[in-house]
Amino acid sequence: MFNRMRLVAVAAALVATAPLAAVGTANAEQAAGEAKPERTIRIKGVEPRDSVFFVKGRVKPNYKERFAIVQRKLKSEKSWDNFGTFKTTDESTYRERIYALKRPGVVCYRVKVKGNDTFKTSYSGRVCIRTFRS
Repeated sequence: MFNRMRLVAVAAALVATAPLAAVGTANAEQAAGEAKPERTIRIKGVEPRDSVFFVKGRVKPNYKERFAIVQRKLKSEKSWDNFGTFKTTDESTYRERIYALKRPGVVCYRVKVKGNDTFKTSYSGRVCIRTFRS
């Protein structure tokens, strides 16, 4: 008989990620010291009810009513996969539902905001959900 899965904790580990960007000949001015800044993306894991999880946070500077991407990664994988998209609010905040695994293991989520002429592509820290048998 199978043991029932129990969700125990949401572990938030804010990890500073710095994506690497290749510098081409068109970006020579930026390579000379005028690199684009990153946006600051705060993220927090929330469990309002048992077995229901959300990530919520804020994007700074102003990023109101624009699209962002939730990315997902299993602990055993090397790369992040796009999990879904959402729109920020008038106050540049967001709240998006995430899911735990249906088997023992760890799954992590982060938020990505695409770059533009002013800012480079930015990533939040990560929020991880661990499930195991009881």
